[in-house]
Amino acid sequence: MLQPRRRRKPVGITLIEILTVTSIMSGLHSQSNFQYAINKANEVKGLSNLRQIHLLLQTQCIAGALPRAAFFPEGDPKKDPKSITRLIAGAPPQLFVSPFAPPSLQDKGLSYAWNTALNGRTLDTVPRTTWVLIDVTAFLVDPDIPKPGKYLVLYADGRAEAIAEPPADIVKSVREAQAKKAPVAPKKGASLPKPLPPRDPKGPAPNIPKIRLPGGQTVPMPPSVPGL
Repeated sequence: MLQPRRRRKPVGITLIEILTVTSIMSGLHSQSNFQYAINKANEVKGLSNLRQIHLLLQTQCIAGALPRAAFFPEGDPKKDPKSITRLIAGAPPQLFVSPFAPPSLQDKGLSYAWNTALNGRTLDTVPRTTWVLIDVTAFLVDPDIPKPGKYLVLYADGRAEAIAEPPADIVKSVREAQAKKAPVAPKKGASLPKPLPPRDPKGPAPNIPKIRLPGGQTVPMPPSVPGL
């Protein structure tokens, strides 16, 4: 007895399935989502590096005290003896470069500012919320230069965070520096000041804008970096 031939189920992928997968993948690989993933990965990497620095600072405090480092080296951070990169024993150089820093700062090998109020002290003698290291871009005075969306910061208690607004003491210091740097409009009828003659290289150094840190100490602004 002949049995009726069963109709075979079509083998393959339908057009609807292909279009569905295509729409999902195009959404996952959109520029915004892709950039978000990159930024998040950079943030995790930077925070991990700061936590490693904190562990090394803890070890240094056990043997003595925190280093007496510069706020930001005036010279080459890789060679300046007061650079924090040279004063933490056993710290790999890549720990001191924020993934969010522009290439010009990354090339310098240091993109964080050091809190000089901690020099010679130990971590257990300062408030837990004291910032230890923060992206140096948090100290930008020029309002016309765009600032990053987040700043990486390390606190005395070992917390590392990505924050949208710098700590209050930094914000206050930057505003004070901006007020001193802001040009004053000449009065009506007053003559404009004459341009200054070219500075003699052997003469005194020019007046560099400074930032006042907690405790009353003033430090020179970090050197201008192209792209910041």
